Amino acid sequence: MLKRGWKSLIKKPSIFFNKDKENIAFHFNMHHGYGNLDIAIDLLDTSDKEDFKDFVYNENSFNPHIMFIARPDILNKWFDKLFLWLQRCENKIGFKDLHGYDTTRLYAYLAERYLSFWFKKYTKYLESPWIFLDQ
Repeated sequence: MLKRGWKSLIKKPSIFFNKDKENIAFHFNMHHGYGNLDIAIDLLDTSDKEDFKDFVYNENSFNPHIMFIARPDILNKWFDKLFLWLQRCENKIGFKDLHGYDTTRLYAYLAERYLSFWFKKYTKYLESPWIFLDQ
């Protein structure tokens, strides 16, 4: 937290003393470029902008790995929204200043956070645990 989250700590020192204030946005800023998430949120459609901002600033968990099973019509709606948004993000942020594993994959990390939000907002969803077995 001190090494990667210092910008967030300076802005809001109470995060250091209250684990409940560690939200999705705090984690994203620490690991995927401070401020990138806010830039991306500003590029969302107006129908999702405030709700997604509320999601990342008030929730502390999401469904990683972009894994889901859905009907084709839901998939088409999801991909239409996602790729339009990611295209706007790429046009604004680009790739030039993205270095290392943490930011080079910025658009995948944005998609992970948006997936959890979008499916909860627009579908009747069921979460199911999964396990990785390694021998």
